Amino acid sequence: MTKEDFTLDPKFIAGVDMIRRTGSQTFRIGYSDEADGPPTVWFATATWLKSQEAAGALDPVTAIMRLCELVIDGGLCKHCNLPTIFISDSDDSFLSEIGCVYAWDPELKVFRRGCEGE
Repeated sequence: MTKEDFTLDPKFIAGVDMIRRTGSQTFRIGYSDEADGPPTVWFATATWLKSQEAAGALDPVTAIMRLCELVIDGGLCKHCNLPTIFISDSDDSFLSEIGCVYAWDPELKVFRRGCEGE
């Protein structure tokens, strides 16, 4: 799989959009210098008015999902006022009892918040 193939994963774009929806001012995705040798390490970074965060992984989609988890988990949903929980891979509906779950919607190819309804 080439570096360009990862952008074909719908979670790549949806994850970047999720970071944008948190109010980030900047977003950046990159990878380690190939001259450093394997493995290639991918990073995703974002900045807000008073903070910045970064996450890394061995592929760009996982780096973005980790950044989403880092900035969304433990927040507060502006719509339902419950703690926010980010789930990138599965529908853990039992978590909706303790917070507002942002989960992958494969039909719409977006991450939707639990309080958004059907």
